[in-house]
Amino acid sequence: MALIEIRAFDPHTAGPEIWRSFHESRRALSAELDPDDPILSDAETEIEMRRVDPLYDCPRWIAVAEGKVIGSARAAFRRPEAPNAAEHAPFLFASGGVRSEARRRGAGSLLLREIHALMHNLDKSVLTLAAHSEPGHAFLIQVGALAKLSTVSSRAFLSQLDWPLLRHWEDNAKTCGLDWECYSDRTPREALLALLPEFTGLFADVPIGDLQIAPVQYEIEGYDRWYETLDRVGGAHHLIVLCAPDGSVAGLTEAMWDSRTPTVVYQQFTAIARPWRGRGLAKALKAAILRQVHESHPEAEIMRTGNAESNAVMRAINARAGFKPHRRLVEYQISREKLDLWRLEFSQRKLV
Repeated sequence: MALIEIRAFDPHTAGPEIWRSFHESRRALSAELDPDDPILSDAETEIEMRRVDPLYDCPRWIAVAEGKVIGSARAAFRRPEAPNAAEHAPFLFASGGVRSEARRRGAGSLLLREIHALMHNLDKSVLTLAAHSEPGHAFLIQVGALAKLSTVSSRAFLSQLDWPLLRHWEDNAKTCGLDWECYSDRTPREALLALLPEFTGLFADVPIGDLQIAPVQYEIEGYDRWYETLDRVGGAHHLIVLCAPDGSVAGLTEAMWDSRTPTVVYQQFTAIARPWRGRGLAKALKAAILRQVHESHPEAEIMRTGNAESNAVMRAINARAGFKPHRRLVEYQISREKLDLWRLEFSQRKLV
């Protein structure tokens, strides 16, 4: 059995040969685990991985056997100098994967060992990971992680939607006395800044299961970084806001189209303020965003969205609009102390 070596992977200094092997592994994993998902080109992937996030640091590792990348992992944590760093201090996030032909040889455990060491180095107490495949679920359960939030990813084929029904939903909401603000390419930065507290307040009602996380806050740095990419590659941020007569936000929805993956549109967030619920506004927003992206991007074929499995109301609206479940993602969490025990057991197994 070939020796597995874990190496730190720095996108800024990696040479062409290791990039080539990394991309081969990345594409193989995508073909196995996400065969229906569009995948970025090698060049675009390198550009994105080399970009510096102003809010999060993202160290990476690769697992190498016989000179070939067989797996990789990344972690993410709030930069100490970023706003609200203290609230994020306990938390570390990680993701990764191992090629199917290289599994059950310890590569995943060796990668996790690096993440565990980082938890100690940074004094992180809670690690969050996610899986949507059986091998991923099995690995995280074996490690001792606990399932905290289940999300259903759904998709709708735009050519198959009942457009008269959706138009009816949209028209019904026009009697509620709300102003519609529709952005189909970019939202002016000053408008985004004004809306960030509304996004944050509305997200507070989004089900997050038993996840332990810092309070979610929408931040302009994230939009600035995202808009830089959209400007570079050609993309659109769709945003529709329903404004009440008193100036407050009654509801909103947003979606993203990227020219690098032109057949797919991703819906990101839909929410209705509590005083305005029960009037069909969520259906109206869903219909409006579908129509807007369909008219703006004739090459788009699929709209994707995700909702907590427990969010029965939004899932029912999606189903009625024409969305069908495609995949189930489960987020897991494990404490550093529990990983300490796993690390001890893992080390003992390696010595046997």
